Amino acid sequence: MEIDSSSSSSEPNTPLLSPKDRILKNRSLCKLCQHFSVCQRLVLIGIPEESLEHQESGLISYVKENNLQISEIVSAILPTDVEVEAAMEAQTDPARSSTDDLLHESMTWLQWLMFEGDPDDVLQRLTMMNVGRRGVCGAVWGHNDIAYRCRTCEHDPTCAICVPCFQNGNHSDHDYSIIYTGGGCCDCGDVTAWKRSGFCSKHKGAEQIQPLQEDVANTLGPVLDCLLLCWKDKLLCAEIIHQASVDDNVADQRKVADELTSAVVEMLMEFCKCSESLLSFVSNRVCSLVGLLDVLVMAERFLSMDVVKKLQELLLKLLSDPFFKYEFAKAFLRYYPAVVNEAVKQGKDSIFRKYTLLPTFSVQIFTVPTLTPRLVKEMDLLAMLLDCLSNIFSSCSREDHRLQVSKWGNLYETTHRVVEDIRFVMSHSTIPKYMTCDRRDISRTWMKLLAFVQGMSPQKRETNIHIEEENENMHLPFVLGHSIANIHALLVAGAFSMSNRETEDESVSTMYKQDIDEQDSVRHAKVGRLSQESSVSSVTGRGISFDCEMKSVEGNADSLAVLTSISWLMFECLRAIENWLKVDNTSGALRSVLNSRASNSSGGNFFQLKRTLSKFRKGKTIFKSPSNHMGSQEFHTKQLSSLAHYGVHQHLNGSNDTISAGFDDRLVEGDYTNEIEALTVLSLADWPEIQYDVSSEEISVHIPLHRLLSLVLQRALKRCYGESASPDMRIIGSADSSSAVYDDFFGHVLGGCHPYGFSAFVMEHPLRIRVFCSEVHAGMWRKNGDAAVLSYEWYRSVRWSEQGLELDLFLLQCCAALAPADLYITRIIERFGLSSYLSLNLEGVTDYEAVLVQEMLNLVIQIVKERRFCGLTTAQCLQRELIYKLSTGNATHSQLVKSLPRDLSKVDQFQQILDTVAEYTYPSGIKQGMYKLRLAYWKELDLYHPRWNSRDLQVAEERYLRFCDVSALTNQLPKWTKIYPPLNGLARVATCKTVLKIIRAVLFYALFTDKLMASRAPDGVLITALHLLSLALDTSQRQIECGDQSSHVDNSIPLLAFAGEEISTGFNDGYDNQSLLSLLVSLMRINKKENMYNFVESGGFDLSSMIKNLLQKFAELHSGCLTKLQILAPEVVNQLSHSRPSGNANNGASISDSDKRKAKARERQAAIMEKMKAQQSKFMENINLTADNGLNDSNDAEESSSDIANDLDGPEQVTCSLCHDANSKTPVSFLILLQKSRLMNLLDRGPPSWEKVHRSGKEQVSTSEDALTVQSSAHPLSNSSETIPSSQLMDLVQNAINEFSSTGQPREVDAFLEFIKIRFSSLNNLSFPQTSPDRSEPTTASGDAFEENMYTLILNTMENHLVQPNILRKVEDFSAAGCSSDSGSNESLLLGKYIVSISDEIVNNPSPSENAGSRSGKAQAGSVTSRLPYDGFGPSDCNGIYVSSCGHAVHQGCLDRYLSSLKERYTRRIDFEGGHIVDPDQGEFLCPVCRGLANSILPDLPREGVKDSGPLKTSNLLPADANNELPSMSRGFESLLRQSLSLLQAAADVSGRNEFLEAFPVQRKGGMGTNLESVVHLLRGMYFPGNDKISGSSRLSDSMIMWDTLKYSLISTEIAARSERTSSATNYGLSALYEELRSSSGFILSLLLKIVHSTRAQNSLDVLLRLRCIQQFAKSICCADTLNELPSHAYRVGVPFMSSERSFLPLVHMCYVVSITQAVITYSGKNECGMDDLSYHDSLITDILKFVGERGFLRQYFISNYTDDSRDIKATIRSLSFPFLRRCALLWKLMNSSTLAPFSGAHVFHRSSQTFEDRMDYAYGTGEESVEIDELEKMFKIPPLDNIVNDEVSRSSVLKWLHHLAREFEVRTPSGVLYSTPVVPFKLMILPYLYQDLLQRYIKQKCIDCGSVQDEPALCLLCGKLCSPSWKTCCRNNKCQTHAMTCGAGTGVFLLIRKTTILLQRSARQARWPSPYLDAFGEEDIEMHRGKPLYLNEERYAALSHMRSGGCGRKEGFSSCERPNYGVVEVDSQPPKSYLYSYCK
Repeated sequence: MEIDSSSSSSEPNTPLLSPKDRILKNRSLCKLCQHFSVCQRLVLIGIPEESLEHQESGLISYVKENNLQISEIVSAILPTDVEVEAAMEAQTDPARSSTDDLLHESMTWLQWLMFEGDPDDVLQRLTMMNVGRRGVCGAVWGHNDIAYRCRTCEHDPTCAICVPCFQNGNHSDHDYSIIYTGGGCCDCGDVTAWKRSGFCSKHKGAEQIQPLQEDVANTLGPVLDCLLLCWKDKLLCAEIIHQASVDDNVADQRKVADELTSAVVEMLMEFCKCSESLLSFVSNRVCSLVGLLDVLVMAERFLSMDVVKKLQELLLKLLSDPFFKYEFAKAFLRYYPAVVNEAVKQGKDSIFRKYTLLPTFSVQIFTVPTLTPRLVKEMDLLAMLLDCLSNIFSSCSREDHRLQVSKWGNLYETTHRVVEDIRFVMSHSTIPKYMTCDRRDISRTWMKLLAFVQGMSPQKRETNIHIEEENENMHLPFVLGHSIANIHALLVAGAFSMSNRETEDESVSTMYKQDIDEQDSVRHAKVGRLSQESSVSSVTGRGISFDCEMKSVEGNADSLAVLTSISWLMFECLRAIENWLKVDNTSGALRSVLNSRASNSSGGNFFQLKRTLSKFRKGKTIFKSPSNHMGSQEFHTKQLSSLAHYGVHQHLNGSNDTISAGFDDRLVEGDYTNEIEALTVLSLADWPEIQYDVSSEEISVHIPLHRLLSLVLQRALKRCYGESASPDMRIIGSADSSSAVYDDFFGHVLGGCHPYGFSAFVMEHPLRIRVFCSEVHAGMWRKNGDAAVLSYEWYRSVRWSEQGLELDLFLLQCCAALAPADLYITRIIERFGLSSYLSLNLEGVTDYEAVLVQEMLNLVIQIVKERRFCGLTTAQCLQRELIYKLSTGNATHSQLVKSLPRDLSKVDQFQQILDTVAEYTYPSGIKQGMYKLRLAYWKELDLYHPRWNSRDLQVAEERYLRFCDVSALTNQLPKWTKIYPPLNGLARVATCKTVLKIIRAVLFYALFTDKLMASRAPDGVLITALHLLSLALDTSQRQIECGDQSSHVDNSIPLLAFAGEEISTGFNDGYDNQSLLSLLVSLMRINKKENMYNFVESGGFDLSSMIKNLLQKFAELHSGCLTKLQILAPEVVNQLSHSRPSGNANNGASISDSDKRKAKARERQAAIMEKMKAQQSKFMENINLTADNGLNDSNDAEESSSDIANDLDGPEQVTCSLCHDANSKTPVSFLILLQKSRLMNLLDRGPPSWEKVHRSGKEQVSTSEDALTVQSSAHPLSNSSETIPSSQLMDLVQNAINEFSSTGQPREVDAFLEFIKIRFSSLNNLSFPQTSPDRSEPTTASGDAFEENMYTLILNTMENHLVQPNILRKVEDFSAAGCSSDSGSNESLLLGKYIVSISDEIVNNPSPSENAGSRSGKAQAGSVTSRLPYDGFGPSDCNGIYVSSCGHAVHQGCLDRYLSSLKERYTRRIDFEGGHIVDPDQGEFLCPVCRGLANSILPDLPREGVKDSGPLKTSNLLPADANNELPSMSRGFESLLRQSLSLLQAAADVSGRNEFLEAFPVQRKGGMGTNLESVVHLLRGMYFPGNDKISGSSRLSDSMIMWDTLKYSLISTEIAARSERTSSATNYGLSALYEELRSSSGFILSLLLKIVHSTRAQNSLDVLLRLRCIQQFAKSICCADTLNELPSHAYRVGVPFMSSERSFLPLVHMCYVVSITQAVITYSGKNECGMDDLSYHDSLITDILKFVGERGFLRQYFISNYTDDSRDIKATIRSLSFPFLRRCALLWKLMNSSTLAPFSGAHVFHRSSQTFEDRMDYAYGTGEESVEIDELEKMFKIPPLDNIVNDEVSRSSVLKWLHHLAREFEVRTPSGVLYSTPVVPFKLMILPYLYQDLLQRYIKQKCIDCGSVQDEPALCLLCGKLCSPSWKTCCRNNKCQTHAMTCGAGTGVFLLIRKTTILLQRSARQARWPSPYLDAFGEEDIEMHRGKPLYLNEERYAALSHMRSGGCGRKEGFSSCERPNYGVVEVDSQPPKSYLYSYCK
């Protein structure tokens, strides 16, 4: 302690270090300590200290001399475990060593040893050598990164490349798509995954990788090997400790391994990034160290997740090396079962989710075509995967070996991973071949695994208690079945490719053939060697593997070879089915059948198959004739005799057709013994009786074994008879019915099976599933909850139907072709539980019977006519599916693709067939590009498509009737079509006697059921039965035409033979004996009478005509039927000669009868429609909605509102929309919506560009007016404040008292003196004169009388100015002289009266401190105008308030009650309509009629007030010429300009006259009226938000606020009229301008104008403010924005002036000169040109430029973001002044218009000047800017610009204005700038044409506040800032709602980057708008699911911009009675569509 004390005191003057400096100093010391520790450890192992004096260099020199010590040196350089643990403990102390620094120091020493020099220099050199030579990219992706798939370049669907590689490659015209990654690495440069043509310019393949330089390799290798060895030892130690967990040091040891692994991985990653040569070298070293890869693979078990992630990233990087990929794959396969087994052991997926190595790397390994086959051969990959799957299934199976779904659901993810990996392996074409030929033991294993899935998830119908609990895992079996079906498709495809085996990949076939003996020994060692006598395994030996490669010697031998090659696979599948049938608990009756037949079948079957195969080799009979095994039934024997023609008993043609099948007698006798003995069920010769009830026993829809069998049969049929069959086969099949291949298909593929046994048992389970679906459809399974319904829907959905429903139906067809027809149909009847239906008992009806009967009939029809797999070509199937989908409605391209089965969606001719079948409609507006079925292809609609549901079928039938004008039930009858020859036996099913019985029973029930009781054959059943009969007749006709009657017993067709057979019905009233024909005749006659009057109601379906046609077909086909019909219905037979010979069933009846009935029906229908049309027209006259139909509608609706308005005699009464009381005398108010808007700001600023938007740091987007930073030196007085001395203040106050006392009225003087006493109480020496109470006050009228008086005074004063030249000259000098008049007594009088007007508020708030204190609230008083442009009047946080209305009205009382109820429900949190749209706290509600948004009401004026609301008749202000016309433009501009100056002077004079002011009485501010107070209160709050002091002040002028709202609405209307609805072009036309006014709630603007006009003179405060404003405006006109101030001047001087042409035109001319001045100043700021460069010399332009040049600071206040440097000054001036002229025209139209009612017609215009109005109507221009400007100049009589700039009055006036402007700006700096914007439409952000450019830029952009990548980035289309829809604490300013408040005054438009859709934000409410990006087919791609390139649709984006700019101004903007067609999806729920528009402003 002494030493410490002395040392601390020895340097008393040592400066103290800051904490940061101390940390840095201590870290430097720690680094020295770490360096010293390394040296110390090296010294301990014998390294001389002198060698370490030179640090790393000295050690390198020592190692060169002692290289045998490298291992010891490397171990010494690495820190010990104790040091690492100590560093981890001190991790929180910055002063001590951290683990990262400790290991970094060690790695630095090691790198010096590796490279024998500075590692940075060596790595940099290697990097430079690697530039442009990289072979493989290998960039590792994270979660949700962007990558590209290119189907043109990829080798399999799992391949992808990164964005840079895609951009650097050539993929033009390729089929590419964008994907979001979940991990993995880029495949660019990898020839095993990507085609060379698709490589980018930077990666040319792994062969480009050069070996590492020898000198570097020699030094790097030994050190790296030692490091890897130390790393391996450390990992092994951590693994052992992790497994043992013996003490508390386990966590510490794992942390040590974590730290070392992290350091090594980071170093190796740095090596790999520098050079591919170094990467290859490192990967080889890692592989060369025995056991390291195994440890690294299993490291995820004991390392932390962060370290494992880094390690896996390194492994992914190293996978680009082929050798490393192979070695890693072997280690991966050794580790794979361990993870699966552990998951099975724990019985849950948590372990599998924890260990991420399998899902990350399995796709990287199992999809490599050169690697996976090798792994299958060398590592027995398939057997390993199947063993894992077997473990999973075994652990989750029940006692009956079925998969228990409830338990297996916990292992679903593990199962899915294993099954998907099996699919990856099977996707290589060589693997299925190898599996079905060389390794058939694997196929057997797979069959055993399928037995677990077969019959899983069974369901049993509940009849008692409804099941409430649902099984959440019920969908999992369907997903598993889908994956298994994908594997089956690959397996079968491999089995069918055997004939082409000689062309298979050498990597598999050659290797396997050369090593076949070794493969046999390996396989036998694995599964156990079995004798040939006891097992079929020997079949998979040497002989079979090569016998599979058969070569044909005849034309049809190839197909025979294929059939023989799959016979083994078929047999294995049949044996698996039979084995499963033996243990299936739903086949109880089956076991009894087996027991009774076991002793007689087994041995015989073996010898039968033996003889079959032997004869097959010799070309003999395949199927032994089953006659020896026939039952006792004679009918069965007869049926069997007819099977020879249908593929059951056939013969080959001679011995020349002998084919070597690869089997010999020896193999058959020995190898197939057990297998043949196993087929005891399917070889039964008798048709078994199987008892089963679907409704009472368990049923499962999962039968993968049956579907595999069906798939094999289907592929075999297609191979032999389909379009892929050889030409010889097709010729034989069509010409030689006795050929072997044609006749013996089932004999080849089902050898050893009897047709009865096969069909009876194989059909059972597919049939049960169809019955189950029918019962669910009938409602029998309701009590089972959603489980049964979901199973039914999934089974029929397109995703699973191709792998389930369609294969099941095909299997039923195969069974039907082999089975006895009557027994087959009887089995179907029994399974449907309809055996009693044939009893003809009328009282046996049940609730579900009708549906079941119809479903059974549908199934029979589908079995007979379906040709999906047995007759149609691929193109025909595709065409049929497209017609099926399009018949239910138009569809997009992707919807059509999704609706197709998987095999058809990938057909190359898809687009060609689609274009043939459908016509394409291009996207228009919000509609996407759609396909519509062509009219000609409606005739090919299939009403019995297997996937029809009742709803879609009904839609298709209705659309068919609409397009074809005839019922589909009549025209689209099922027909027999061409079928593959082996399935010709289906014809027997359609024409068998049992089918006749079913049809006869249906006809009986339909005919004899009483109408008062439920029928057992309702219309749906009857029509389906008739369709079946039509199909049977058509089949019979084809048989007769082809001469195929021999297939039936006694060569007759049962349907025809027994059609006339009579049966007893049990009736005794003459209807006892009935036949099929008699029933048809009776039914025809009954329906003929009934259909005479209900033809239209039945949809055009004529049942009697259809039956008549069927009877005629009977008569044509069979003579016995003809004879019978001649007796029963001679009228039918007599018409045979007049009908078509073919007996086409499509014709319902004779043309004459049908035409007559149709004509009568159409007449009745036309009369009804005419009546409805008249009523509708009358209704439309009352509610004449002329809203624009928007983008989605065609131009088929003409506007007729103006015509109707002209026909109306007067205004209609507006009724309340709530009470609908038409007799009520209570005044109504119109619903309005007031919204804040920043449209002008956004327009002036211009649209941002996605390429130029760049935000960094904490920058916030400024949406207020651009502030200027003006130097104080330019304006010395701008910030100065003077203090008035008290003496001077007393003089000023005393003078004001004296002046006002002498002129004011006594009451006013008293109020004024009271104000002085309160406000200036400190002035004690003031003298107050005595007021005379006797002085009488004038009785001047107020209101309209005051307006008229003022109007008359101004006119008289103006006339005096015009007739006296000297006074006129004074008017020209008014600007200079006006300043001296401010100190006159009139100003004191005006000020005094103003003080009197607000005296009440002053008295109540006397303290100035209180007023000052009020500024500390939410919004200060000074802020009211601080952000306003041009220091004008307006809202404090936006540009203005926009008003709009839906046009509906309510009573104030009714509305109050409605809002009270709404608020109560809102408070109590009870749902109400529009609750997700409106905010009741903000006063929002929905219109009760149209559901449009509203937040206030505007009272309607009395009807009489409307009639007199036109403009006042004014006298001429100008001297008229002889023709009483205005002077011409050439000589009238100067006169008009002088008039305008005279008008301003006259108004200023009148407003300042003492006699005028004295006569004006001061009135207290009265009430605005109950109805008007609500809108005024809302406007006050919106103008001054958060400041109740100001918004509640009586100083505010309510009329001024309403007028400002009107003004801004008018300006917004003009801006909205500029944009086109469907393009980004500018609409200059005046027609669009007036149409915008009409559609933008123009009636409400007119009403608001009249309200303002009627209220602005009722309050003295408003009048005094107007008078003062008139004076100020006369002096400072150039200081204001003339584009906006002309409407304001209309408020000041009064409507009479603005509605008169002779006063309006002069003001327009004067303001136009000012606009020219502003344009010139703006031009000078953008173009620094001299006056010599201009074409104008000595003119107004040069005067302005000279003045501005002398006072350059003026330029910064006049800005334009739209000036074009290429345009001259004249064009610029006209362009910048064009908006002013448009707004003048709009203002004139509004001032001279009135509206009768919102829905009663267009505006009615008062023609005060016919000539002027005619000019306005004529000014509907062509749309070009220059043309429209010319038209407006003519309309307002504005001469050419050359005349104006040379006019002396203009020049002198402008110079005086400019001097005044300069003085004002020097005294007071404006808070904003004055924008000059031409007529350009509002546009949103400029977006790229290709969406992927936008996606790549923003998808990973970080938040500027928190620095994190946003999950759902949202791009603001107003300013370009990246926001987020979700709220986060760290960056709350980036939330869309918050940003919308600052950027768009509460509304925003955002593009959701990931979703591609638009988010519309209004306060806290959100709505979705469709994506502006569409693909090549005009379709959206929400969330980039398809990933196809998306292109900006300009029409749709223009519609969005148009809606944002002016959509809220349209009638449909908020509450159109006709709902808009925009497809908006509300975030929380679906809103009324009108809400979309209410968002806009």
